Order: sequence, then structure tokens, then C-alpha cells
Amino acid sequence: MRLKDVIVGAVMAGAGITYLRMTAALPQRDGVDAGTVPTILASMMIALGLIELVGALRRPAATKAEIRAASSGLVTVGLTLLLIAGFIAALRPFGFPIATAIYLFLQFLVLTPQSAKRSVPLYAGLAIASSVLIFATFRYAFDLLLPAGPLVAWLN
Repeated sequence: MRLKDVIVGAVMAGAGITYLRMTAALPQRDGVDAGTVPTILASMMIALGLIELVGALRRPAATKAEIRAASSGLVTVGLTLLLIAGFIAALRPFGFPIATAIYLFLQFLVLTPQSAKRSVPLYAGLAIASSVLIFATFRYAFDLLLPAGPLVAWLN
């Protein structure tokens, strides 16, 4: 576990340094310019990478219980990646609102700890409401079209 944290910290700091070097090529002016936000983001990325790296090096090696707990987290990550792949595959045939509602509902189930009570009606309501709100915001407020799928017949 500690080795992974060291690698993550080093890669993150390295990516931040690379990103900072790339921002140096942007045109510069006095005050706030096109490179200001990327420079801030790169600096934060380097700082966070170094914090992770130092923390990982100072942390003692993981115990067997911690390794077991981390392996259960890998199952959650694997299921999440499968759900994301399924969401991408479902976007075209089902459209954004339906695919997003299904994805969010299943993701809520995956992310609920085993020891917690699962509230299926609450998860379904949140998934549907969130999907409709996001779709309506992008379609009507931002005027950006998301795939509507079979719902296109009911939209103007």
C-alpha cells in the first residue's frame, strides 16, 4: 500500500512539473493572462504530489487488515469502471437522461457500505431527479444538446 502511495505522489508531482513546463509556452502579459490558471493548477498539483509522497514515506508499512480493506476497495473501483463503461455504451441507445439515471442508481448501490442500510426508493428518486436536472440545465440553460435517445419525440 505504501509503495502505491509513493508512486502516486511521485507521478502526480512529475505530471505537475510537466504541466508547469507546458504553461511556460503560453503567451504572457502583465497581470492575469492565459497562463495564470494553468500555472496555479500545476503548482497545486506539484504541492499535492509532494505532500502525498512525503506522507507515504513517513507512514509505516500497511498491516494485513489494512491490505484486506484496500482489496475490498479494489472491487468497488472495478465495479465503478464497469458501470462507467456501461454508461458510455448506453448513452446512444437510451439517451442521456435514462442512461444517467440507471448509472447513478447503480453507482449509489455500489458506493453504499455493506454495513449501511440501502434505501432503494431514495436512490431511485435521487438518480432520476439528478438526471432530469442535469439534462434540463444543459439543454435549456446552456443550450447544449445531450443525446435524448427515445425521449427525443417529447422534446421540442
